[in-house]
Amino acid sequence: MTKGAKLLCGTLAASLLAAAPLAAQERAVALQAQQGLSITLYQDDLALVHDNRWVPLVQGENRLAIAGVSDRLIGGSLALQAEEEGLRILEQSLLPADLTPHELLRRAVGQQVRLVTQDEEGGERSEAATLLSMAAGPVLRVGERIEIDPPGRIVLLDLPEGLHAEPQLGMAVQTESDGPQELAFAYLTRGLSWEADYVATLDAEEDRLMLEGWATLANDTQAPYRRAHLRLVAGSVAQSGPEVAPRSMMLQARAESAVAFDSMPAPEAASDRYLFDTGREVDLLPGERKRVGLFRQEGVAVERSYRFEGLVTAGGQERRGPVSAGLHLTFTNEGEPARPLPAGTLRVYEPVAEGPSLFAGETRISHTPVGGELALRLGEAFDVTATTRQTAFERLSDSSYETAGEVTIRNAKTEEVTVEVAGQLPQGARILEESAPHEAESVQRPVWTLSVPAEGETTLTYRVRVNR
Repeated sequence: MTKGAKLLCGTLAASLLAAAPLAAQERAVALQAQQGLSITLYQDDLALVHDNRWVPLVQGENRLAIAGVSDRLIGGSLALQAEEEGLRILEQSLLPADLTPHELLRRAVGQQVRLVTQDEEGGERSEAATLLSMAAGPVLRVGERIEIDPPGRIVLLDLPEGLHAEPQLGMAVQTESDGPQELAFAYLTRGLSWEADYVATLDAEEDRLMLEGWATLANDTQAPYRRAHLRLVAGSVAQSGPEVAPRSMMLQARAESAVAFDSMPAPEAASDRYLFDTGREVDLLPGERKRVGLFRQEGVAVERSYRFEGLVTAGGQERRGPVSAGLHLTFTNEGEPARPLPAGTLRVYEPVAEGPSLFAGETRISHTPVGGELALRLGEAFDVTATTRQTAFERLSDSSYETAGEVTIRNAKTEEVTVEVAGQLPQGARILEESAPHEAESVQRPVWTLSVPAEGETTLTYRVRVNR
């Protein structure tokens, strides 16, 4: 856009109504007139679209019907720019896709049509008729009779003006000169969004993983976006409330496609959010789901751990039978190639000695800044189990008591393992005795880290006093 471009802002009504048929001088502005397109996708069903069109105009008033805009455009969000200072916006409206059988017949009320039916021999018979009403279905005068919802089909002799096969942006502009001009307009829309997905391939022998970041794009509008410069925003923005989409159509998703992986530039911090400029142009068609590769990070150091939750308690309840340890994977988002990780789903795959990799588990991660730690629970360990039992309970008063217990951990593996035992204690609890020192994740969550020998077992004992 020229540096001296004049910003012309207009407001669409909060509920966009179908406009009346435009005059005959309406000029269609097709997608072929598009000079540039940019879409900025947010993670909460929102997108900002910047669209540039090259439009031939004549002096005076011009009526434009701009094709290829979202049918879920948010009322009041439209802003336009024009190169010429003499250009002025008079009207704006969202024109629905109204080239439908019912609308065609409604426009033809009072006009001559043809009623085509089948005769007794299977041939077609065509009769001149007048369409009298479409209030509750077609009513026709055919010769001397009145036909109500007649069999057969009604054939129109003329195509009514002002109907549109797809949603369009209607605009009336006033200009002081003839010639083509570039119009740049921006709008917010529902139905366009993205979410983050991560694929981690674990090298258990080296205690490292390879992490790939992907963006899954979704287009649930009727508008095709071709060769669109793609930007992604991680984080939420304030919105006043849900917008009712005018005559929107939620399309079934096409088969998911994927764009070849290519690392993008580092994200840019913007208003406590992160802007990821992919530096690429994409096609995102109605109903399409598309995955775009964002980055690949090699050699991320990880720690594999086994963890039991809630075996150490002071509530007097005892678990029956052995329980399996949770298998956890922990790594820190740090190092030179690290970047902020938007919230999304992380899936872990682990190679095996023979055959393809195995799916090891998945978890939902929150927004993770550089330097943040991710702890992933991948499932249960088959060979590391534990049993627990209460060994003592003594009531000291109406408001205090002591309890003791033990947790026995068994390791069926042929190598030593390190196991974490995380307790869950009530308020007012204090550990009096323990067979191994603990660390406090919080006031009520002690964690013991124990070594369990190969094909052996280790027992943790403890005593707790609770003052209510």
